[in-house]
Amino acid sequence: MPARTVRYPEIADDLRVKILDGTYPPGTYLPSAKELMVRYVIGSRTTLDNVYKTLTAEGLIRRVPRYGMLVLDPTPPVVDLILYNPHGHGPLPWSECCKIAGVEGRMVTNGITSKGADEEVAALLGIDAHTAVVVRGRTATIGDTPVRLDEAIYPRDLVEGTPIATDHKVPGGIYATLAQAGHAPAAVARRTVGARLSTDDEAKRLKLAAGAYVLTADQVIADERGRAVELLRIVANPNRVRFVEQELAL
Repeated sequence: MPARTVRYPEIADDLRVKILDGTYPPGTYLPSAKELMVRYVIGSRTTLDNVYKTLTAEGLIRRVPRYGMLVLDPTPPVVDLILYNPHGHGPLPWSECCKIAGVEGRMVTNGITSKGADEEVAALLGIDAHTAVVVRGRTATIGDTPVRLDEAIYPRDLVEGTPIATDHKVPGGIYATLAQAGHAPAAVARRTVGARLSTDDEAKRLKLAAGAYVLTADQVIADERGRAVELLRIVANPNRVRFVEQELAL
């Protein structure tokens, strides 16, 4: 009588247990695909691929080309992104959040683009659709691992001629520059937090499995006249980043 073929959830369960109990410790590799197919009596490579997808989505393994499936730390450090900064209106700077968590982190500007606002962005900024906006893209890391993607979006007419519209570092910071331009940030006009499936590009940049869930936050900052001066859009790996509110006035 032929051996029963084990279904992929059972295989994933067994490998998960072995990763968590240290049989396969972080920094080592799972047995080769050939070994696993023999060990678990797998009749189809599709079954094994589903096992890999399951464990990758859980943050337990990562494919390393030419080497195999690398076992990751099942309890990686998590950074609390404090959405309310008592010294300003945006989130607490990423470097400070990482320092509180006891890890090394950095924020890197990926590039500056100018384009017409789509209807959603236009509605949040209170401008007409297709109005020119400046988008500053950034990536936050823990160590060398990307864990958060930001887009800071500004009406172009508001930041034209300032360092915000260039790919250079902004001396004194974004908010100080906005203040010098006559649009000092005064309040968080809107903040929404949610979760959704990642896009293919987000999953690739955050090193997540295709279709993995991500945390999202949109925040609109307004000046004293109530004009929206910044839309900050954050996408984060929920296994490495938590959104936190603290020290809010009653």
